[in-house]
Amino acid sequence: MKLIASIPVYNAARTLPCVIAAVRAQTVAPAGLIVVDDGSTDGSAACAAEAGARVVALGANLGRGAARARSLAESDADLLFMCDATMEPALDFLSRALPWFDDPLASAVFGHITQSSARNVAERWRGRHLFKTEPPAAPRCDALLATTACVLRVEAARAVGGFNPELRAGEDADLGRRLLAAGWKVIADPALRALSLRTDSAAEALKRYARWNSPDGLRGRAWWRQLAYAAKVMAVDDFRAGDPLAAFLSMAAPFYQLRRR
Repeated sequence: MKLIASIPVYNAARTLPCVIAAVRAQTVAPAGLIVVDDGSTDGSAACAAEAGARVVALGANLGRGAARARSLAESDADLLFMCDATMEPALDFLSRALPWFDDPLASAVFGHITQSSARNVAERWRGRHLFKTEPPAAPRCDALLATTACVLRVEAARAVGGFNPELRAGEDADLGRRLLAAGWKVIADPALRALSLRTDSAAEALKRYARWNSPDGLRGRAWWRQLAYAAKVMAVDDFRAGDPLAAFLSMAAPFYQLRRR
């Protein structure tokens, strides 16, 4: 099956060269590379062009859904390797991921995100609660899709309508739900790794947590459940890790998710 890579980017000129290099250095090399520039103002498009990628410019910041939908529309391959512009995939990511597609029902496989040594409380909290420092022990075949670093079967994605270009967040989970409902498998394989190259402040870490876990915001009972989870699980884990400052971020997370509504 033909495989190409796609990197959606918005103002990530600092990390994009490393990600492009890692994609090209895969032990199973993609047949091509597309960078979809979502209205960057920091020279990301020029950076991608200098690295030899084919650049597709959206012209304005339309959001994650639009960028990923354009990636899918531009693909002439059977498989699409999607990787965020701040995520450096391990060099064996594709060689480990591709065998999953021997199963004709496999629509997507994605990996586990890691980070370098945390430099501040926000990154310690991010590693513990967002990236999950301790990955699952075994793969799952009914996971909710995450496109930070994943391989997607183009036929399956198009069969269920592809990415919703109107969504500025949660576009991957939305597609994943439709894939699962249609009988496809969505696989989370903890053996696949991608390294986050981002540096996050406390506000940025909370924003990412909200975007990944509740892109539409929280309300009613869902908010109260999140508050209870933050107090009984997240904050407790912070104290057990000897990181009481992180517990403040854990308790702030539900209020940030409520505010996002």
